[in-house]
Amino acid sequence: MLRAFLIAGITLGILLQPVTASAQPARPATEQMDWRPIAIGLGAVAGVVAFNVLVLGVDALPGSLGYGAGATVPAEMSVAMSRVYATASAVAGGLIAWYGFGR
Repeated sequence: MLRAFLIAGITLGILLQPVTASAQPARPATEQMDWRPIAIGLGAVAGVVAFNVLVLGVDALPGSLGYGAGATVPAEMSVAMSRVYATASAVAGGLIAWYGFGR
C-alpha cells in the first residue's frame, strides 16, 4: 500500500511540474540563404561532366548516342557515364541532407 502511494505521488509530482517556456533566439528577418553548398554541388557535377567530355568526348555522357544503334561502347565510356550518375546522386543526397538537417 505504501509503495503504490509513493509511486502515485512521484508520478503526480512529475506530471504536475510547471511547464517552462524555452527562450529560443528569434531568427533575424534579414537572414540570407547560404548558396555555397548548392554552388559546390553544381561545381562537382560540372567538373565530372567537363572531365568526361575533354577526355572521352561527348559520347561519354549519359543520354548521348554512345549506346545508340546497338553500338559497342568501350568500358571506359561506361565507367564515365556511371561516374556522372554517381556524382549527381551523391550531390543530390548531400543537398537533401543539408536542407533537412543542416540549415
